[in-house]
Amino acid sequence: MNIKTRLKSWAVWLSILGAVGVILNALGLFDRWGITSDAWQNMITAVGSILVGFGILNNPTDKQNF
Repeated sequence: MNIKTRLKSWAVWLSILGAVGVILNALGLFDRWGITSDAWQNMITAVGSILVGFGILNNPTDKQNF
């Protein structure tokens, strides 16, 4: 698969955004920004993981199906 085709897919960008959120949470940067609630950090990890999974399962070459 061509990398240019992947980079045009919105699902790939959501996946990257989710991965960045999970990495920032793992590094503890949300604590530095004042987000200290465990519930918020767990939600960020959960949503980020779902977005990463969504990007992995996406097929940008098939416009009719996921």
